[in-house]
Amino acid sequence: MKLKPIAVITVLLLVVASLLISGCATSTTSNTNQTPSTTSSTATHDAFLEKYVVVNKNVTLANSSRTVTAYELTWINNTSVHVEYTSFNKTTNTTYNRVQTIIMFPTSRDATNYVAAINKTAYNLASTEYPSISGGAYGLVTGHAPQIYKVYVWQEGNLSNISAYTYHEIKQIENIVFIATEKVVG
Repeated sequence: MKLKPIAVITVLLLVVASLLISGCATSTTSNTNQTPSTTSSTATHDAFLEKYVVVNKNVTLANSSRTVTAYELTWINNTSVHVEYTSFNKTTNTTYNRVQTIIMFPTSRDATNYVAAINKTAYNLASTEYPSISGGAYGLVTGHAPQIYKVYVWQEGNLSNISAYTYHEIKQIENIVFIATEKVVG
């Protein structure tokens, strides 16, 4: 008779173990040390950069010399975005695809250090003058021209063979850095 309670306990332990393994029972262990996963849809974006990319998109769409046929913006993290758009240039009757990453740094000094660290051997400093307060996204967002504005350009290939040509650009506007390429696609 004494073997019966041991057998019952063994059977009950096997049943409980099989339920735990199959997932039919839950553990009462606290999960407070687990980190919830975050996705870009729930991430908090930097408020200034979020406003900037919206205005930048509006400026791009408002360019009367081009018709934007596709525009996609993807947040990489809370301080950088990937933008890709295709536009038809009405003057040259060509279609361009532009791919760019926009990165916002904590300070202008950090952005300048980042740009300085990029190998710009093939690039030329194309401009240090901000085009216009009313026409540029930065001026529209802040109400003033930036103190730091630098555009480096590398034109890869030959303009006479437009299908083998790529326009590269590195631009710094205060603490925002753009790295872009643009190609003719049609």
